[in-house]
Amino acid sequence: MAKGRATVLRVVRVNLEAKHRITRILRVLKIPRTTYYAYLNWMPSDRMRRRQQIKEKVLKSWLAYPMYGYPRMTKYFKEELNIPVSRYLIYRLMRELGIHSRMIKKMKKPKSYTEVAQLPNLIRKKSDWSKVLLTDITYIPVRGKWAYLASLYHPETRRVIAHKVGAHMTKELATSVLEKVNLQAQGIEIVHSDMGSQYTSDLFNQTLTNKKIKHSYSRKGCPGDNARIESFHSILKREYVNFQSFKTLEEAIVGIDSYIRWYNTDRISLVA
Repeated sequence: MAKGRATVLRVVRVNLEAKHRITRILRVLKIPRTTYYAYLNWMPSDRMRRRQQIKEKVLKSWLAYPMYGYPRMTKYFKEELNIPVSRYLIYRLMRELGIHSRMIKKMKKPKSYTEVAQLPNLIRKKSDWSKVLLTDITYIPVRGKWAYLASLYHPETRRVIAHKVGAHMTKELATSVLEKVNLQAQGIEIVHSDMGSQYTSDLFNQTLTNKKIKHSYSRKGCPGDNARIESFHSILKREYVNFQSFKTLEEAIVGIDSYIRWYNTDRISLVA
């Protein structure tokens, strides 16, 4: 109705400016005078004003966090803005605004292989993740080439404990994240990785041995064993990396560090 009212008032205004009589204008438009004056004196209801205010906040919030879809945006409104809203309302408003969360952009990356015999998987049937960290390396595009992000991730708190970006996928890069934190002080007993050559290297395993930490390995062909850190890397790319054009390694280091700080402290999680 509001849209139709605005159209009628605009047409009437244009014709009045053209010196036409109001009675003739309304007769041509087939609009009763009472309806026209009701349109002139119309005021939005409290509900409509609240809806418009929320709509403006949705757009402002999405511009700040374009990776948020309507479920996460709903939670953001409730927890961060202290505004009680339903998922359906946020869904409708985002549709009206023509906005949505960033979509997944597929990235082609080299395949890696290992010929090392399967090593023990210590977390396969584990239910307590409080003393386990996951580690992995993922590819980051930098001006037509690859850089590499090594991460150390806590599967229970869903936080990145340490990370480092390097120009080469080496055992030194994989091991560097172990040196950034005091694993024993945090009560960590197991570090879990895949069977990549960086993680089966003597350097990586000797570093864990020196720290009195056990090493657990994903079963070959079963990436689900490392699913939570794989999920983090997927989120990183879907929400941030795929929308950047890093020109230098230093630019990638600064950008990814900034995102991970935000991910650890401010990002709204839908996981209880």
